Amino acid sequence: MLSPVTLPCPGADIAAAARTTLPVLATERLLLRAPEVTDFALFRRLFSAPSAKFMDSVPGDDAIWAQFTNYVAGWLLRGDGMFTVCHESAPVGFVFAGVEPGDEAIELGFFIAPEAQRQGFAYEAATAALAHLRSLGPDRIVSYVAPDNRASRALVARLGGSETGRLDGALVFSYPLADAGAQEARP
Repeated sequence: MLSPVTLPCPGADIAAAARTTLPVLATERLLLRAPEVTDFALFRRLFSAPSAKFMDSVPGDDAIWAQFTNYVAGWLLRGDGMFTVCHESAPVGFVFAGVEPGDEAIELGFFIAPEAQRQGFAYEAATAALAHLRSLGPDRIVSYVAPDNRASRALVARLGGSETGRLDGALVFSYPLADAGAQEARP
């Protein structure tokens, strides 16, 4: 596979300006921002790991690049996509908040680097992305989780998701469209 273009391009200023129009989510410790081409190195590492199987096989570099560009292109094509999760300005993972081919509804997905796991980053980032998705007014928000991925199943449950079916071997979890905590605070 060819490496992504990282040479200075004449249109780089256009890309940088476009990214400033996309949502940026801030939490107590994290910043969720639009991906940059330099984020691909982390994305490739995460999606090359045996734990990142697609359809029972680890994807090749071309498939990983295609997935990365699909997630990024969603911002321009549909107004949804992937956030790069940054801690102390360094990328530590990704949260997907959008739709891709075959999805039943808008999807919340999360991928945190192994060295950044067990610090609450996935929960913190996913909570911010879920609030963002809810603010868009979708009919349904789901996560797709491999049945044997106990950590993701626990995270989805903590976020308020409940199992509602299966799609292509994955468990489908649906989220309430309003944050239950926000509902309780209303008079």
